[in-house]
Amino acid sequence: MSRTSRRIARSFWFGLGISLLWSTAAEAEQRPNILFIAVDDLRPSLGCYGDELAISPHIDSLANRGTRFDRAYCQVAVCNPSRASLMTGQRPDDLGVWTLPIHFREARPLAVTLPQWLRRFGYTAVSHGKIYHNPTPDPQSWSEPIRPLPQLPDAYPDGTRGRIRAAQLELPRNDWRKNNLRGPGTGISQLDEQQLVDGARTEMAIEDLKRLGKSGQPFFLAMGYIRPHLPWIAPEKFWKLHDPAKLKPIQNAFVTPNTPEYALSNNYELRHYVDLMDIPTPHESREVSEQQARHLLHAYYACVTYVDSLIGQLLKALDDEGLRDNTIVVLWSDHGWKLGEHRGWGKMSNYEIDTRVPLIIAAPGHEPGVVNQPVELLDLFPTLCELAGVERPDFAAGSSLAGLLANPNSAESRVAYSQYYRRLGDDEEYMGYAMRTPTHRFVEWREFATGKPTTLELYDHREEHAETRNIVHDVPSQLVEQLQQQLLESHPRKPLQMTPAVHSNPSPGRQQAPISFRNETDSDLYVYPITTAGRRAGRRV
Repeated sequence: MSRTSRRIARSFWFGLGISLLWSTAAEAEQRPNILFIAVDDLRPSLGCYGDELAISPHIDSLANRGTRFDRAYCQVAVCNPSRASLMTGQRPDDLGVWTLPIHFREARPLAVTLPQWLRRFGYTAVSHGKIYHNPTPDPQSWSEPIRPLPQLPDAYPDGTRGRIRAAQLELPRNDWRKNNLRGPGTGISQLDEQQLVDGARTEMAIEDLKRLGKSGQPFFLAMGYIRPHLPWIAPEKFWKLHDPAKLKPIQNAFVTPNTPEYALSNNYELRHYVDLMDIPTPHESREVSEQQARHLLHAYYACVTYVDSLIGQLLKALDDEGLRDNTIVVLWSDHGWKLGEHRGWGKMSNYEIDTRVPLIIAAPGHEPGVVNQPVELLDLFPTLCELAGVERPDFAAGSSLAGLLANPNSAESRVAYSQYYRRLGDDEEYMGYAMRTPTHRFVEWREFATGKPTTLELYDHREEHAETRNIVHDVPSQLVEQLQQQLLESHPRKPLQMTPAVHSNPSPGRQQAPISFRNETDSDLYVYPITTAGRRAGRRV
């Protein structure tokens, strides 16, 4: 063994010794396993949530044997901050992560994540797929390096790169897509399930499930599915399961009156893709055609069914290995998605359709049930601590859902909080805070730099869930004041600053200097340089 290898081994055993101080081996062996399933961009368009058009038998089966949360909400309706909040147990304002570019380790370098915490109590934590936002996988969280995928065939047909280049040549010189245009947003793939990323990752997760199940130690196995995130590419057989004639596009959708323009996103996410470059914004007079809307619906539902099939394979492996009775299964999505609601396509708002997510927990010893109280993804950190029988850390801001698992009809009163950052220009930045009570959604928009309130929204969910009527000026002022005060107790008005604790912006007068890395270990090391614009590019050293 080389001197470097011995040094690594000593560090490993020293770290293991610290871990065992927290939990004896005997205690660890008695803890339940945790299968942690994340699905990107999945709204509650599932059979178990009442969607008659969805084909999702495996997720439905999980819901039938677990607890389905009908009013679960993310903290921010976009990937990175939603996942960062859930995994660290901290609210976005405390964490300092509200957007895509900032990784939570830049904002809070010493944050402790859920798998990192569980490892202190004897858990082996292994990850596959998209758990954190790409590209940085946060190696501190995991007991072993994330295994790289094998080389997979291109999901796009031949000629796609030429199509992209031709479209880019036609763009104006200052168009942001000159250097950031992607392939088609939809695709019927002739590849097998396991030849696409999610399928290949599922095979690897099943391999690790079998290995970890025989280890004698409790495991936290995370499997993150990319679909139904764009591009909506799924094997042909899943497209054929859905009849596009039965998929009904939303007719006569409109932007909710008496709301600020920045309440909605502008559908820019879809305009990254070469076949969706001209999709209109919600505020334009032209609309997505019925034919195009039907095709987009078809693509989304096909991807949901594809992911459901893969989840079924994962759950079958759990059963085949005899692990079901000692494994907590959690299925969640990082945010919802608009499929024409509010004339929008995508996420990135404080509305119900973007913040509401599927959440299913099947825990040993708990009977099936349905919870209608508002809950938050932030609640998962303390919930899993309680179910696993480990100490809950002080920094975990959510409320455990264990009581609702035991008594889904509990009368305890809960609220869920979401928020969204909007930048219209250098001098126009806003933060909108949404509070979902059992009956209402209340939104207060504030200036980002000062915390000064600008606009209010209020929706009565006893009347309708589509949030098409802002009633903030149509109800007694006492109700608005009561909700506003309740929001202020958890989210006080204060100035916010986007710059994280660790960043690459050089101070005035400082010169940039080259830096090099040399890998002297036996493991692959990845360096993720961050530019001043927040862009990253992973590189193995």
